[in-house]
Amino acid sequence: MQTNVLTSSRSLRNLYFVRTVFQILWAVGVLATAGTQPSVAAVLLIAYPLWDVACTLWDLTTSNSDGSARTSQVVNAVLGTAVAAGIGFTIFSQPKFAIATFGAWALGAGLLQLVAGLIRRRQLGGQWAMILSGAQSSVAGIAFLLGGLSGKVHVKDLGGYAIFGAIYFLIAGVLLTRKLAHAEALTTQSSAL
Repeated sequence: MQTNVLTSSRSLRNLYFVRTVFQILWAVGVLATAGTQPSVAAVLLIAYPLWDVACTLWDLTTSNSDGSARTSQVVNAVLGTAVAAGIGFTIFSQPKFAIATFGAWALGAGLLQLVAGLIRRRQLGGQWAMILSGAQSSVAGIAFLLGGLSGKVHVKDLGGYAIFGAIYFLIAGVLLTRKLAHAEALTTQSSAL
C-alpha cells in the first residue's frame, strides 16, 4: 500500500470504530426512550442522519476518494441533511411520515454505501462488510418506508437497524486493521532491505 492509501485506510478504520460506538449508543438511547420519552427518541431520530452526514464529511476530508466514490458521498451528505429536515418537520405531527422518510433515506443511503463499498473494494480490497451493510440498509429502508406509511413501524423499531450497522462497521474496522498491519509489516521489511 502506498503512503497516502495507508493514511486514508487508517482514517477510514478509525471512522468505522467511531461509528460502531455511536450506533450502539444511539440504539440504546432510542430503545430506552421510545416508550417513555418520545420527544427524546424523536430528537435522536433527527440526529441519526445528521450523524451520518458528519461521518460522510469526515470521510470526504480524510480519504483520497475520487470520481464515483466522491460523488456518491456528496450525494449521501446532501440526502442526509434533507432527510433530517424532513424528519424534523414531521416527527411531532405525523410520526408515520417521519419513519417513512427515515426509510427512504435508509434505502438511498444503503444504495450509495453499496456503490462506495464496491468502488473501495477495487481501491483497498475487502469491503464486503460495507457492501453487505449497504444491501441490508436498502432492504431495511424499504421495510421502514412501507411500515411507516402503514403505521406499523415505530421509532423503537429502528434500534435494531443501528445495531446491525454497528456490527458491520466493527467487522469492517477489524478487517481494515488486519490489512493495515500486513501492509505496514511489508513496508517495514522493504525499508529494512
